[in-house]
Amino acid sequence: MKIKLHFSLAFLWSIAASATLTIFAAIPLFYSLIKPLKLTELSYLSQKTIIYNFNTLMAYLLNPFNRTLNMPDFKSSSEGLSHFADVKNLFMLAMLATIILAIPTILFIKNSRYIQVYQELKLCLILPVFVAVISLFDGFDTIFITFHKLLFRNANWLFDPATDPVINILPESYFMACFILFGLIYLLFWSMLLVKTKRRIYHAKN
Repeated sequence: MKIKLHFSLAFLWSIAASATLTIFAAIPLFYSLIKPLKLTELSYLSQKTIIYNFNTLMAYLLNPFNRTLNMPDFKSSSEGLSHFADVKNLFMLAMLATIILAIPTILFIKNSRYIQVYQELKLCLILPVFVAVISLFDGFDTIFITFHKLLFRNANWLFDPATDPVINILPESYFMACFILFGLIYLLFWSMLLVKTKRRIYHAKN
């Protein structure tokens, strides 16, 4: 039972840490996608203006002491501001969980407890594959909508470009790239543990 608890904490950490790394990596990722996604054409703004407003948004989302969002070139509705406040809370939760769960996760790895949950390790790797298959057949829309319905208590995430034009520089393609990045980080962590486990099992038998 104790091993299962340690595994559960490590699993939660892997999700929180993958999310945290993705959040920070999403900033340079956004910069790199401005031209490929033609965001200047979609928003009728210069690349410099887009970056400035995006940085303003991210500064708000990542700074726990910044309680006011004011993007100079994008007006925001009360629903839009409410959604970004919810996103901010999720960001803070992910980063806090990453820090708090780091110690039990380090002990889980240092004491090689992952060897005792070999089957669970494989399930952890199957999970994102299952999500990818759903996305392949039903489209990313299904994953995107389900994700928002699970994490948000209202429909404020359904932005109207007329009242929240910032959505014009945050297309679904950008979020799909972020989801893929999250999946790769998550897979890397559990793949490394699975490889280590297989090596330990192999050496034990030989």
